[in-house]
Amino acid sequence: MEKRTVALSFSSEEPVERWFGTEILDHSETSVDLSRLNDGAAVLVDHEGDQVGVVEDAEVKDRKGFALIRFSKGNRASEVFNDIVDEIRRNISVGYIIKSFEITEADKENKIYRATEWMPVELSVVGVPADATVGVGRDYRDFETVVKEVKKPENPEAKRLLKENEEKLSARLNKIKFFTNDYRKQKSC
Repeated sequence: MEKRTVALSFSSEEPVERWFGTEILDHSETSVDLSRLNDGAAVLVDHEGDQVGVVEDAEVKDRKGFALIRFSKGNRASEVFNDIVDEIRRNISVGYIIKSFEITEADKENKIYRATEWMPVELSVVGVPADATVGVGRDYRDFETVVKEVKKPENPEAKRLLKENEEKLSARLNKIKFFTNDYRKQKSC
C-alpha cells in the first residue's frame, strides 16, 4: 500500500515582516499548541479551501516545527503530491492563531512581536512562503518518507494549468499588495 507521505518543516523563529512590524513565532516547549495539527489538520493549497491531505504527526524540535503529512488519492492531491516528488513544489506555509504576543522594540521605528502562545491550524503547499527557511527538503527528521516515482511524458494540459496557476498567483499577490498599500494609506491619514 502506497503511503503518500512527506516529512517537512513548517515553522521556525525566522523573523517575518508584517504590516504591523516584525513577527517571530516562538518555538519554546510551552509556546506552540500542536493539538489541532495532531488531530488530523488539513493540508491545503495556498491557504484556501483546496484540501489535498492531512497532518499525520507534528512536533517542535530544535526551535522548529516539523510534520508528517499524507496526501489524498484525489486528482488535485495527486497533482500536488507528484509535484513534490518531482521537486517542483517545496514551499510550505502554516496558518495559525496567535493567543499572545510579547512586544519589544528593535528601534524606534520597528517593533518586534514575538508570538509566545500560538496554535497552528493548517499547513499549506504554497508558491511563495513568508518563511523561506522551512518546507519540503528542509527537514532532518527520521520520518519514513514514501513516494512513488512518477515518470510522465510532456503534457500540454499540465503546461496550461501551470500557466493558469501562475496567473492566479500573480493576481493574488497584486491583490495583497493593493490591500496592504490601501491599509497603510488609511492608517497614515
